Amino acid sequence: MTTLVYKKNGKSERINDFNKILEIPHSDYLWLDLLDVLEEEKSKFEELFDVNLQLIKKKKIRHSFRFVEREDHLKINTRLLHWDGKKLTGKSILFVLKDGYLITNHGISHLSFKDEFLELESSDLNKLNGKIIFLKIFEKILEYDIDIIEKITQDIVTLSKQINDKENLDEDLIYTITALQDRLILIRRNIIDKQRVILSISKSDHFTKSNKLKVMTVIEKDIQSILDYISFDFERLEYIQNTLMGLINLRQNIIMKIFTIVSVIFLPPTLIASIYGMNFQDMPELKFPYAYPIAISVMATLSLLALFYFKRKKWI
Repeated sequence: MTTLVYKKNGKSERINDFNKILEIPHSDYLWLDLLDVLEEEKSKFEELFDVNLQLIKKKKIRHSFRFVEREDHLKINTRLLHWDGKKLTGKSILFVLKDGYLITNHGISHLSFKDEFLELESSDLNKLNGKIIFLKIFEKILEYDIDIIEKITQDIVTLSKQINDKENLDEDLIYTITALQDRLILIRRNIIDKQRVILSISKSDHFTKSNKLKVMTVIEKDIQSILDYISFDFERLEYIQNTLMGLINLRQNIIMKIFTIVSVIFLPPTLIASIYGMNFQDMPELKFPYAYPIAISVMATLSLLALFYFKRKKWI
């Protein structure tokens, strides 16, 4: 879907009709958003603006491709975090700043774009251009990322409570911790990518000649705070993982201790039974009339002595 926000009679208007968009003068453009558009439409806009609008869908974007500065335009390739309720992924997005307006190209609908469309309806057009819209969208994307991080933090809190209850401590919890760590790695990589973008555009002539440096400084501080928070979540997950492994090892040690105690208690009776179970002819004890009760008594006494010894040592 193609959406254009443009200036008309001192107000912002929004249209989605491709043919009508082509009729609007570029001088009235504020923001052209290309959401999963057809290749034909994208090619038409590339020809119209003389700018390559191809998305880079590689997971690792080289810095030379991430940020491209030309005399008449600025291209920024980065990635959006997308959470569908089950899986967290990174999706490519392209920002192009040209002649005072913004062009965006992306393959998924994002909440930050929807919010910006609504906000533009009541914005002051005298203070509005492509650079301001870009920075506002970037801030909203960071807010969306923070929401995802808070969701993961809540999952970590729930996981911690489950471990503190000492119930259902099994390998599934280890898989859960690993999944949360993988999500944090993806988020951290995504945030660092955004940090590099902000650092690059802060050095760009397109921004250094404007009064947007203060806004970018605030964004940089926000990004650093997010990275610190991610590091805190990593440390907490590592602590939970160590605690879980310790509890699992403790349970295994308790089980092994029980098996050891039972084996030691039944070792004397087993030894006596083995001796008198041998098929030798000359075993005078076998002919003794009280041999059986005496053997049973000795077995029970030795077992009780072993049990008493373990209790005295506080091993059970």
